[in-house]
Amino acid sequence: MKQYQLLIASLLCIIIVALAPTKSEANTTISANGIKVNNVKDTNQPQPFTNAPITLNGPAGEVTFYYELVADAKGKESKIVLNTENSELLIAPSSLSVSVDNKMVKSIAINGDKPVREMTIPLKGDALKEGIHAVTVKYYGVLKEGMCVKQGTSANWLTLNINSYYQLDGLVKKTDVTLGDYPANFVGTEEQPVYIVMPDKPSTNTLNSALQMTNFLSNQSGRKNAVQITRESKIKELNQNVVFIGVPSEFSNSNIKKLWQDANVKQTADALHLSIRTLKHGQQETSAMFVTANKATDLEDRIAILTNPQFSKQLSGLDLSVKDIPKQLNLTQNGSATLEQFGAENITLDSQSTNSAHYYYYVSPNTQLNKAFTLNLKLKKSESITSMKEQSELDNSTNIELIVNVNNIPHSVNLRTLADSKDGIYNVSVPIDAKAIKDNRLIDLQFQTTGLGVNDPCKETDEKRWIYIEKDSTFTLPIIQNVDEQKGITFAAFPYPFVSTEGMPIVVLPKKTDVLDEQLLKLYNAILQGVQQPTIQLKTAEQVTAKDAEKANVIFIGGPNEQPLLQKKVNDLIVSYKGNKAVLSDEGFVSETVQQFSWIQENPWSKGNHSILVIDHQGSTPYFMENKFLDEIINSDELATVAVQSSDKQFFTNAEYVKTNKQLNVDSENGKINNSISKWWIVGFAGLLLMIGLLIFRIKRRKNKKLR
Repeated sequence: MKQYQLLIASLLCIIIVALAPTKSEANTTISANGIKVNNVKDTNQPQPFTNAPITLNGPAGEVTFYYELVADAKGKESKIVLNTENSELLIAPSSLSVSVDNKMVKSIAINGDKPVREMTIPLKGDALKEGIHAVTVKYYGVLKEGMCVKQGTSANWLTLNINSYYQLDGLVKKTDVTLGDYPANFVGTEEQPVYIVMPDKPSTNTLNSALQMTNFLSNQSGRKNAVQITRESKIKELNQNVVFIGVPSEFSNSNIKKLWQDANVKQTADALHLSIRTLKHGQQETSAMFVTANKATDLEDRIAILTNPQFSKQLSGLDLSVKDIPKQLNLTQNGSATLEQFGAENITLDSQSTNSAHYYYYVSPNTQLNKAFTLNLKLKKSESITSMKEQSELDNSTNIELIVNVNNIPHSVNLRTLADSKDGIYNVSVPIDAKAIKDNRLIDLQFQTTGLGVNDPCKETDEKRWIYIEKDSTFTLPIIQNVDEQKGITFAAFPYPFVSTEGMPIVVLPKKTDVLDEQLLKLYNAILQGVQQPTIQLKTAEQVTAKDAEKANVIFIGGPNEQPLLQKKVNDLIVSYKGNKAVLSDEGFVSETVQQFSWIQENPWSKGNHSILVIDHQGSTPYFMENKFLDEIINSDELATVAVQSSDKQFFTNAEYVKTNKQLNVDSENGKINNSISKWWIVGFAGLLLMIGLLIFRIKRRKNKKLR
C-alpha cells in the first residue's frame, strides 16, 4: 500500500513540475489586462501596391514595390495581381515580366489588340518568408511601326493601375524579439504604428527622453505617423510592438502600473535599464520594450544609448543595464561626408537604370555657406565606354556623361575623358557650385547618366554600358574658421544654428499653457534632422535661467507673457509688446489678423555668440505651433527674421523689410565711409596749403636776410 502511495506522490510531483512555468516564461511573458492586443495584420485582404497609377515608358521601364512579412506565411492563396493598361500601338515582342527578390517568376506577351489585362503571379517558397521582399515589374515595348524606328516616344507606354495588389495567406506566429532587434522591430506602419508610451504627467526629463526616442525611430521608419508618442491613459489597444518609457513611479494608470510590476525590470542606481517582455492578451501577443531608470535625470542623460546608431546597434539580450555613457564618435565636424552617410549604398547605373534615387544629408553646422566644395567620386566603368581618341577612331559620336545633381544644380562628368585608373577605380573630383548648399544646410543628391544606352533602333546589340559609384565617395566641405562668418541668422537657415553641436540647444516650455506632444515632436524633428548625435535640453519657463541662456541657442515657446526670462529682456527683443499683444505693425504686418508668429534674433544674453527663436500666438487660437505654421517655418527659404500666420492660415514674412533695411544699412555704411574719406581729403588739402604757406614764408625770409 505504501508503495502505491509513494508511486502516486511521485507522479503528482512530476505533473506539477511539468505544468509549472519555467523561470524564463514567468519573467518574459506577462498578461496585458485591460489592453487589447492585435499584432497580426489581416493580410488575407488585398493590399494595394500604390495609391496612384504608375506609367512605365518604353522601350524599357521598370518599377519596384515592397511588401513586408512579420512572420512566415503558410497559406496557399498568396499572390500578386497586376492590373495594367498599355498603348494600342504595341506589337510583338512587347512583354511584361515580374521578379520577386531578383528571381524572375513570370513573363507574358502584350500587344495593342488587348490594351487592358490582369496578370496573376502566385507567391511561393522564399517569397513567403519573414522579412521585406522586393517585387520588380519590367516592361519592354515595341511600337507598331516596326523595329527599325526610334522606340522611345510618347506612344510607347504601360500603366499599372491602382487596383494592382498583393494578398498573403496564413501568417504564422511572430518570432521572439530581443534588444538586438532594436530599432528594426520598433518602427511600424501608418496602419499599425508603434506607440512610445509615457506617463500622463511626465517630468520634463522623461518627456525629453520620449521625444528624442520617438524622433529617432520615426527617422528610422521614414514613414509618416509610423511611430507615435502618446500618454498612458490613451492606450486601449496595441496593433504593433510598443515602448514604455519613464520612471515606474510616474505612471498612474492601473493597467500600465500592473505591466511595470509584472515586467519586474531590475534597477540599479545611476543606470539606464532596458527590458524586452512579451505582452499576451488571449491568443494574441506583442513585444514591449521597457525603458527606465531610478531617476528621470539618469534616463535623460543616457537616452543616446537608444538614439545614436553607434550605440543602439550594440544592444543584445532581454535585459540590459547601462551605467557608463560611451564616448560618442565625432562624425559631423571633420569637413567631409561619405555617400554612405547620405543613406546610399554602392550605386550602379546602366542603360536600363539611368537615374539613382534621391539622397539627403544635412551638413554640419560649422560648414561655410557660399563657398565652393568638392565631391570626390570613386567609380568604375565598363570597358565599352571608350576614350575620346577611340571614340573618334570608331566614328562613334555618342557622348557619355554622368550628371551629379546637387539641390537640382547639375554638374557634369564626361566619362570618356577618365584616365589613370588604379585597380580599375577612377578618382574623380567634381567641383560643386558655391550656391548649391542652401541656407538650411540640406543637400539633395541624385546621379543621372546619358549615353549609356544604344539609341539606334536598327542596331541590335546586347551591349550593356554601366558605371559603378562606391559608397565611400566623399564630399569635402568648407569649414567656418571665423565665428564672425556665422552672422545674419534668418528663417532661411533654420534649423541652423539650433543644430549646432557647440552646446545643446534648449527648448523652453511656456509657464501657463500646455503644448501638444505631436507639435513638440515636429519641432524636435526639425531641430534634429540630419544630426547624428541628437541631444536637446528641455526646460520649463520656471526652470530656465539667464546662465542657461547665456551658453546656448534657445527656443522659447511663448513670448514674454509666458516666459519670465524674456520679460526681463523685453527691451532687447526685435518684436515689442503692448500688454499681452505683440506690436507686429512695425514689421509690416496687420497685427489684428495675426494668430501665430515667430521671430529669430541674436541671443541677448550671450553677446552675439548664440541665437534665440521665439514662437508665440495671440487671438482665438489656443496653439503656439499648429502643424501648418511649423511646416512653413521649417521649409521657408526667405531671408526673414519675423514670420506670421493669419487667421485664415496665410503665411507672411518680413523678408522685404529685412532686404530693404539691409540695403539702407549698406547705403548708410557707404555714406559714412564716403563722409570719412571726404573729411580726410579736406584735412589733407588744408595740411598741404599750410605746408606751401610755410615754404613761401621761409623763402621770403631768406631773401630779406640776403638783402640786408
